[in-house]
Amino acid sequence: MKRIILHICTFSLVVSLISCTSYIKTIHTDSLPDSENITKKLSFQDGSLNFSFYGDYVFDKTDKSFIFFTNKEIGDLLKNLKDKPSSQILFTYTPTSIYNNILGFYYTGKTLEDIKESFPARNPEKEMPHALVYRYQHNGHDILEVYKQEEKGVIRLIALNNSNKQIADKFTLENDKLFFELNAGLWNGL
Repeated sequence: MKRIILHICTFSLVVSLISCTSYIKTIHTDSLPDSENITKKLSFQDGSLNFSFYGDYVFDKTDKSFIFFTNKEIGDLLKNLKDKPSSQILFTYTPTSIYNNILGFYYTGKTLEDIKESFPARNPEKEMPHALVYRYQHNGHDILEVYKQEEKGVIRLIALNNSNKQIADKFTLENDKLFFELNAGLWNGL
């Protein structure tokens, strides 16, 4: 009997080690009406954030042909911070020539100072009163990470491009317009 229990425990342990988190998943986001673009309410443990997207972003399905990162790659990016995210709050992509993938995570109890300490090899490209911006390359992807301070934690938005189908300049232009023009009001206050 002990041998059977040992085999069951071993099997359970192996299965739990093999299974991994999927970051490629639809996440419920409420649409806000009367917006020129698509405005979504990103909900997290301690509140929500209204974020606007252009009309070609997809939220309610996953088409793997427009997703060009692996769960392992996102797991590696998330390891830039010492702590694991409290929750994933966004996954979206574009099926048009921009080929943008964006993920969002929330870190309860973290501050922008915590974030800066976790990136000792990189300085933020831009520091705003309540946000940090990092740009770099990882496994051939151009990466933009924007961190927004909330009252009780930090939101982390990660945009990745498909470097095989898009030059870095187009990725930069799309995300600068999306993050810093369309959503300009988000970065100055809580």
